[in-house]
Amino acid sequence: MKSLKSLLYLLLIPLLLGCEEKHDIAGLDKFSQSQLIVWNGHLSEIIIKDIFNPPVASRIYSYPNIAAYEALAPAYPQYGSLASQLSGLPDVPQPDTTQELYLPVSSIIAFSTVGKKLILDELKMEEYEAKYLAQIKKIGIKEEVLNNSIAYGRQVGEHILAWSKKDGYTETRALTRHVISKEPGAWQPTAPDYMPAVEPHWSKMRPFVMDSAAQCKPSLPTAFDSLATSDFYKEAMEVYDVVKNIDEDKLLIARFWDDNPNVSYTTGHVTYFKQKLTPPGHWMSITSSAIRDKKLNMIEAAETYVMVATAVADGFISCWDAKYAYNSIRPDTYIERYIDADWDPVLQTPPFPEFPSGHSVISAAAATVLTHKFGDAYAFVDSTQMAIGLPPRQFSSFNEAALEAGESRIYGGIHFRPACDLGAEQGREVGDLVVTKLKTRGGERTAKL
Repeated sequence: MKSLKSLLYLLLIPLLLGCEEKHDIAGLDKFSQSQLIVWNGHLSEIIIKDIFNPPVASRIYSYPNIAAYEALAPAYPQYGSLASQLSGLPDVPQPDTTQELYLPVSSIIAFSTVGKKLILDELKMEEYEAKYLAQIKKIGIKEEVLNNSIAYGRQVGEHILAWSKKDGYTETRALTRHVISKEPGAWQPTAPDYMPAVEPHWSKMRPFVMDSAAQCKPSLPTAFDSLATSDFYKEAMEVYDVVKNIDEDKLLIARFWDDNPNVSYTTGHVTYFKQKLTPPGHWMSITSSAIRDKKLNMIEAAETYVMVATAVADGFISCWDAKYAYNSIRPDTYIERYIDADWDPVLQTPPFPEFPSGHSVISAAAATVLTHKFGDAYAFVDSTQMAIGLPPRQFSSFNEAALEAGESRIYGGIHFRPACDLGAEQGREVGDLVVTKLKTRGGERTAKL
């Protein structure tokens, strides 16, 4: 007969086994596959709600994605840090090889840690993080591994935040407003809100890959002239005629690529606003769609987001440097002054100078990077604007989409053609620079993760 001690031991075995921590690596890996898509979606939702302008939005997308990449890369020997490549980024803390970590969690925590400090609605980001951690725990992860992973993600996030604080953003908040010039070819505030110029000092921001804001200058725009025989007048007439005779297809294209983050509507004595994605948000959405379609793993997704986000961010710095250097008049002002006082553009004119077209620059920059990643013949459907009731559009390549984005500014009546064509050239130069200089793969690592 078995002793009482033996019986108690036998009874305790199933209880002890039942208390073992669940650690489902396969489940965690499957869940983590799409998390950067999810978190960039979260970031877009908050950017729309917080109504950040396009240049600022590009900054907000960049730093969290850099943090996510840096926290994840040590798990992959073929992927290297960007510390020696992104302007001013010091060596990023590496994980403690004596600890067990799950770096996909570190990656998301790094993203969240940075993201919530760049937006206004920090509580929403914290809510997303709490929900994420609850999902991770439900799938099954050792408590020690989770705590180690969170701590490392915070460490990387704080490192990237410290670096971000030296990019000139805070200083530009305190600089003076743009002074309105009385020159006939200079930019003037436009209807309906006559807002002051947005981000006149954005060229003072530290670039990510470019060596300066002026590295990728566009070719010269057409010289201003009010004579009906001049080239500038002819460019204005093209915009005038397109808008006056716009068909349904061109109208749809203009609205599809509008990406105005805060459009005003006036009914009687009441003015209200509708918030939408910014141009950076639109291209991050396209990036997410391609990542999802190609079923990229998490490190490949992180790599792609970093490349696109930094190209778009540097695209804005480059574009804004030229915008305020040329300080060019908008079609709305020129056409009402010299051609037809009753003319109105299809889209609301953004509150900053005309040349070059920001959407053309950053679309070409993003398309160049995406083409490098997915190929020139990558056909896709852009469903980004279904959220605001517009149907998806099909494209045979990223470059075709970028070209249409540029044309949309003419259809919308907010840009002259050189701003779009030369802006696209400028954007491709920025994109090529990012592809050439930013190398994510190469260095070997030996870390126990």
